[in-house]
Amino acid sequence: MNGGAAGMRLVTFDDGSDRARFGVLHGDAVVDPDLVLRADRALRTGAAGGEPMAAREMVAFFESGARGRALAGEALALADDYRQRGDELTAPDGTRAVLPAADVRLLAPVPRPRRIRDYLTYTEHASGSGLEVPPAFAAMPICYKCNVETVIGPDEPLLWPSYTDQLDFELELGFFTSGGGRDLTPAEAAGRIAGVTIFNDVSARDIQMFEMSLTIGPSKGKDFCTAMGPCVLTMDEVDEWAIQMSARVNGEVWAAGTTKNRQFSFAEVLAWASLDETVYPGEFFGLGTVGGGCGLELDRWIQPGDVVELEASGVGVLRNPVGPRQVRPAGAGVASYQGSPAVHVQHHQ
Repeated sequence: MNGGAAGMRLVTFDDGSDRARFGVLHGDAVVDPDLVLRADRALRTGAAGGEPMAAREMVAFFESGARGRALAGEALALADDYRQRGDELTAPDGTRAVLPAADVRLLAPVPRPRRIRDYLTYTEHASGSGLEVPPAFAAMPICYKCNVETVIGPDEPLLWPSYTDQLDFELELGFFTSGGGRDLTPAEAAGRIAGVTIFNDVSARDIQMFEMSLTIGPSKGKDFCTAMGPCVLTMDEVDEWAIQMSARVNGEVWAAGTTKNRQFSFAEVLAWASLDETVYPGEFFGLGTVGGGCGLELDRWIQPGDVVELEASGVGVLRNPVGPRQVRPAGAGVASYQGSPAVHVQHHQ
């Protein structure tokens, strides 16, 4: 997926028909590459329908490599040509191949990734969260595995579980794999990275710390909601060490940072994951929270009704309102759980 062309902003979207479509954000429009190519072919040859010409789903696009990128580039050029002429590209059933971005709803880029791993790679976040940073941190990338069934996209509400008083956002970036493999070297892994997106690894901090006192987990502290989006920025012009990030709550900047100060590169994270274990296209690897990029480090806590906006240069803004606290149904769970101690990190000046 690497090359010299400008990066593409890839999206999965709903055009109002309640079905997920693959597209490319292109100026103020969303372009469906396959539909553009097929509609153009139909207009030129009179032959409607036919086999798909380009990837119609995000992971398939990741796997399509240079050929897929070339087809998407051709589709963008065609979309520009038709737009300049004032012509519209549509399928025989009337489905539009190019839509105003304002008219679509963006979904999570890969609504159900095959696997999600989230790593702790930023020293400042580890120490800023009140953790003792052990020698293992410098020896290898360490992760936990997320619940792929709870991924949400832009503008969907962050779920607030009934069992927590301290909900937290996490300002993170991560990457999708374009190819798989086993026992990869970092050099090999670098060629299997598709692109980056914003990752809000929503955390229930009180129960997270309470359950991890057993030195296992996290589980209920993490598994209820994870937000991703708004797009996947392909790696063409991405400097993984120089992406600027910020977090706003109700329009106020709470945190700002950069992807610079990490322990491991993207390629090293992927190479380590592949050691004696096969990785597959479309897997997601979070790099962890940037320093100062969560309420725990700031001892500031979001509330129901707040709006959380995470921004990364080149990727855009992942915006999510905070939903109401869920009400625990009578008899649900276990009676022995009566809440978790509040967490506050002491910062020494």
